Amino acid sequence: DQRGLSTNTVASYSDALSQFLVFCEKKMNIRREKLTINHLSLSMVEEFLDWLENEMHCGVSTRNQRHAALNSFFKFLQYKNPGHIALFQQIRAIPRKTSKVQSVNHLSIEAVEALIKMPDTNTVYGRRDFMLLSLMYESAARVSEMGNLKISDIRFDRRGTAVHIVGKGNKPRIVPLIEPVADCLKKYISSEKERRQCSNNDILFCNRSGKPITRAGISYILKKYSDTARQQYPGLFPEKIHPHIMRHSRAMHWLESGIDLQYIKDLLGHADLSTTQIYAQL
Repeated sequence: DQRGLSTNTVASYSDALSQFLVFCEKKMNIRREKLTINHLSLSMVEEFLDWLENEMHCGVSTRNQRHAALNSFFKFLQYKNPGHIALFQQIRAIPRKTSKVQSVNHLSIEAVEALIKMPDTNTVYGRRDFMLLSLMYESAARVSEMGNLKISDIRFDRRGTAVHIVGKGNKPRIVPLIEPVADCLKKYISSEKERRQCSNNDILFCNRSGKPITRAGISYILKKYSDTARQQYPGLFPEKIHPHIMRHSRAMHWLESGIDLQYIKDLLGHADLSTTQIYAQL
């Protein structure tokens, strides 16, 4: 409330602190309900960051993101508990880890087709997963953006179908959808109306509890079907699949098909063209 950060940033910071609590329990043998400021130390935070990378297999960018969230928390504590300000300043002085030259993993068109065919569309959740994967690729939406989509965000029109996405910094964008995806969306929404309330303000993709599907839920779905697809098409898929891979793949395929980089920037919701330039460099 005080800093005016977006709900996605709050969720990201929450994930970082949750992982820190898991680390305290698993590696430090400190139960979360027993954790106090007196347990904190510079070496403890350094071990947590190394644990993320070495045991949780997080990339350098994820490590740095978790690090930034902790820094924000310790900055907050400096004002709440000034008696430990020296410790908090030491912790916040831990340098960010520099990453190697940025690379973007993406799937071939054949791999995307194989992946999207994996869900069993004869089942309720198979149809949901098929539509989720299809729309995530076609719109190049971020995982957090997919989980927030409402039925009203799909704009069916005589001129064509588009999805309205609210991205980072609450910045909106419109992404047009090809006709086959639009037809599938109409069928999906129609089938959903038979089993749950589907007004315009209702979430497009729900979990088994009827609540909005989470980022962790989408990551699980992607991993589940990519593991199955890898067994059938071993040469098409990398060993590790991350949630952003559908977004990266769509951006690469847009570029390969001749779409202008400036237009791709707008479709992806990038604030600066230099961010989109990574695809052209590849």
